Amino acid sequence: MNAEILAVGHELLMGEIVDTNSSYIAQQLAGTGITVRWMSHIGDNIDHLSEAFKRGLKRSDIVISTGGLGPTSDDLTREAVSNAVDEEMNVDPDILSWLEAVFANRGMEMPPTNIKQAMLIPSATSIPNPDGTAPGWWVEKDGKHVVIMPGPPRELKQVWEVTVGPRFAEISGTGVTATRTLKTLGLSEGGIDEILSELFGQENPYLGIYAHTDGIHLRMIGRGLDQSAAEKVIGPVEAEIRRLIGDSIWGTDEDTPAGRAASILIDRNQTLAVVEGASAGALASMLHALPERESFFRGALVPGSGPVHAGHDTASIDENGAVTLAHLARESLSADVGISVTPVDMTDGIVYIGMVSNSGTHVAKGRFPRHNPEWLMQRSATTAIVQLMDALSSDRI
Repeated sequence: MNAEILAVGHELLMGEIVDTNSSYIAQQLAGTGITVRWMSHIGDNIDHLSEAFKRGLKRSDIVISTGGLGPTSDDLTREAVSNAVDEEMNVDPDILSWLEAVFANRGMEMPPTNIKQAMLIPSATSIPNPDGTAPGWWVEKDGKHVVIMPGPPRELKQVWEVTVGPRFAEISGTGVTATRTLKTLGLSEGGIDEILSELFGQENPYLGIYAHTDGIHLRMIGRGLDQSAAEKVIGPVEAEIRRLIGDSIWGTDEDTPAGRAASILIDRNQTLAVVEGASAGALASMLHALPERESFFRGALVPGSGPVHAGHDTASIDENGAVTLAHLARESLSADVGISVTPVDMTDGIVYIGMVSNSGTHVAKGRFPRHNPEWLMQRSATTAIVQLMDALSSDRI
């Protein structure tokens, strides 16, 4: 079966928001045997939307949309589907009663404009939305499926996990899926592709390779009649990957570089202090967000505070300067390990990352877009935490 994803809303075409819904849906479908062939962004225009659904029904088995299910006049997804399948919408009394109860529980009377959210066509069944007032539709007609879901990502994911995802697994005949992600560092995407070439191209399990800021990720998706069977499909492939590139694997699934670094420091009974230049507090924010932060994180110094201001004035933007600032962090906050992110060298965009402990010293560097402050801040912080994780894992510090 093949599918098409439509993301609805003028805000997408204007670049005001990023479409994370389509990527989420595509990721979820990857393990079901349903292939996504097309993705489109369509504005809030009834003619354009109607044409998009008609086109989708001609060339796809499944058309999935997000957005345009609100109560306002420019929320037109229901009307567009109604046009595409040539069926009239009517108020569904059960949905209307549910909507009225939602507003009553909030201590509010339902505005008349929300009545349109209770509309349904004969070939559609309602998809419950426990987190909002916009139920979706599941339309089945002439052997085709049209699934329309709310636009807010939190609502979409809840609707998918509870209703839509399990139903797609059922109609695709693939049963249950299991996923596993292995996260690597130190090998290029091309290098991994060459080493693991014989493992790619299988349907069950499927193996995908993706470049991320914290390294190269390998995602396996297995299908089986139940969860245990799906996980058994993945097992041999994961074992072979670990045999071939196990030394480069630093984490799995939801692991993060910050969490991995914290785990190593806590296991060693060591503490960490940070001094930041280009990252401007972003590295400290990553560490502070960890629930275990009090067990290892002593704090951060940023430009403008006394000792770090003096350190920035005297430290050069090079390897020696990075080490000087890392010592400054360690000594000022009485930590076992110090890490520094230097200011950016405005001539070439290079930022140095220094790490020091009683066990050793390590310096890394990265080149970043120096004229984009937000990107510079986030990218330099991400590079720093990945380098810290790597240095700790390899016992360089």
